[in-house]
Amino acid sequence: MNPAPDPRTPLLLVGHGTRSEAGVDQFLALVERIRRRAAFDDVEGGFIELSRPPLTDAVGALVERGRRRLVALPLVLAAAGHGKGDIPAALARERARQPGLTYAFGRPLGPHPLLHESLEQRIDDALAGDDRAGTWVALIGRGSTDPDANAEVVKVARLLWEGRGYAGVEAGFISLAEPSVPAVLDRLRRLGARRIVVARTSCSPGCCRTGSPPSRRSSPPPIPTWTCGSPV
Repeated sequence: MNPAPDPRTPLLLVGHGTRSEAGVDQFLALVERIRRRAAFDDVEGGFIELSRPPLTDAVGALVERGRRRLVALPLVLAAAGHGKGDIPAALARERARQPGLTYAFGRPLGPHPLLHESLEQRIDDALAGDDRAGTWVALIGRGSTDPDANAEVVKVARLLWEGRGYAGVEAGFISLAEPSVPAVLDRLRRLGARRIVVARTSCSPGCCRTGSPPSRRSSPPPIPTWTCGSPV
């Protein structure tokens, strides 16, 4: 069993950043929610690029309050380039700017039972009472050049399918990896799917467009979609 976190150690939530105002709003709402509910008595959040507040401001606010040791948690789902390189590099720059600053770096959220439960709830919301047994799920990740990140999406697809009563769950990616979204939908149609829920492995809207997936003249009736807002 992991020890309980020391409430005297502040929590720094780190996002990559997005041009989507909705994505920024959801990140800030999550920071505020954790600030109200977490075991830590001091919580800040910031982005490494694209969005405000920048990470520098979040770290500076903690340092101004006398905080010199932090727990830094990246709010990304997979240990791809952001979680492995960009965010650790940004934290290293902050440590260089703030003499005496130290931090413990948490791993990306990754596959976790609570995230699976959230995905399951989003799928049920899209089904709106329809039967799971006749439903196929297309689980769509952002896609990465990092095979570990892509493998995590495939792992989640398998875990989501186990014991939950769906007809099947297939993984796909928006870019940078195969199978693509159209390829996954084509495969499900060939397998006889008549009802498909497109489920996205994302914490916020971000760069992943919300809306109906690509369709063709031979497509079944409109496919329900959902957006994963705050799965934590």
